[in-house]
Amino acid sequence: MKGPEPDRLRAGRALHEEVQRAWESKADGDVSRERRITKPSGRAGRIDIHVDADGVVAVVEIKNSDWDAMKPNAVRRNARRYARQLWSYVEAELDDGSSVSPGIVFPRRPKTPGRLEEIERLFDEEGIPVVWEDESIQARRARSGEGATPAGRA
Repeated sequence: MKGPEPDRLRAGRALHEEVQRAWESKADGDVSRERRITKPSGRAGRIDIHVDADGVVAVVEIKNSDWDAMKPNAVRRNARRYARQLWSYVEAELDDGSSVSPGIVFPRRPKTPGRLEEIERLFDEEGIPVVWEDESIQARRARSGEGATPAGRA
């Protein structure tokens, strides 16, 4: 008989469910949860959120990572591992002739000084946008300088 599910795993499943429901209700196109694919390596994979909007595909991975609990080398190692996973999904979709956009969702921004910027830089180097569930679009734009009025413009 199995023991109780660990809190971290239970929280990860709840995050997946919440994010997937939100995408199903808000995204344009055909939204699939846990879409099974075959990676170019021949191995099976499962995309957390797959959206097909007229041949343009979004491939989104959801991770319940606690970036603050990780040592610096583990941050880099996990970011690279997540990026490799996402790109294997993208490559599978490209083999099908789709235009593909990857993305990754985390539940909360790290509080460790400099960690958020490092994580976003690591994913940016891989061409993968990061979404923090605890940050609004407006707050993200303000943090990145988007939406700021250029000098001399009203």
